[in-house]
Amino acid sequence: MDKQQIELIGTAALTAELVRQRFEVARPIRDRGVDLIVFSDASAQPSAIPLQVKVHSETGLELFREKYKSFPGLVYAIVWQALCQPRYFLFDHDEAVALIPEASRQRSGWTRAQTAIGTWTHPVPEHLQLNMAPFENRWEWLRSRLSRTG
Repeated sequence: MDKQQIELIGTAALTAELVRQRFEVARPIRDRGVDLIVFSDASAQPSAIPLQVKVHSETGLELFREKYKSFPGLVYAIVWQALCQPRYFLFDHDEAVALIPEASRQRSGWTRAQTAIGTWTHPVPEHLQLNMAPFENRWEWLRSRLSRTG
């Protein structure tokens, strides 16, 4: 299976889980950095949060310093094990940066906007798996962010 197929499957799995968690989900027609939009129309003031989705057939993490900063309130949605039993991780930009070891932030890539500041592929190091654990299945966190944007 190629990378694009894996991304489609993982994004579909995330979309299904978001719906199962009672979120409304939309997909932008153009991909300009936002892959999905989670929204609520439950009140007089509809609210929405942009999601940047990264999908991995096993585990992995790729974060950028500047690439997605132009989207206020952007949430990173990382899908691990997309082809079998997907796992979902949700965090904001500051939390994403905190996942990156200080040594990685000292490298020259940190200063280039389109360069990944942290890239790990399967298997991700144990310390990163431990650091990611609190961000798994943060549906209530996402719901609370959505209620604050309205």
